[in-house]
Amino acid sequence: MIKSSLDWSLKGSELRHCAQTKIETLSNRTQVCRMIDNISLEITQLSKAEVLARRGQRHLAEELLIKVNNDIELVEEFILVAALIG
Repeated sequence: MIKSSLDWSLKGSELRHCAQTKIETLSNRTQVCRMIDNISLEITQLSKAEVLARRGQRHLAEELLIKVNNDIELVEEFILVAALIG
C-alpha cells in the first residue's frame, strides 16, 4: 500500500524483484510486468491529481490512490498464486 505517488518507486521495484525471483513461468512473469507497467501509468495520473489536490481538488487524487492500492494488492496476490503454481 502506498500513501502517495512518491512511494511508488520503492514499491514498484519491490514488485518487479518479486516477479523476477518468485515466478518461474515466463508468460506469468510477463503478465505481472505488464500489470506493474500499467500501475506506473496510473501513478503518473495520480501525481498530476496530487498537484491538483494541493490546489483544493482532492477528490480525484483520493479515488486514484484507492484504485492504485487495489491494483497493487491484485499484483501481489497474482505473484503469490503464480509462485505457488510454479
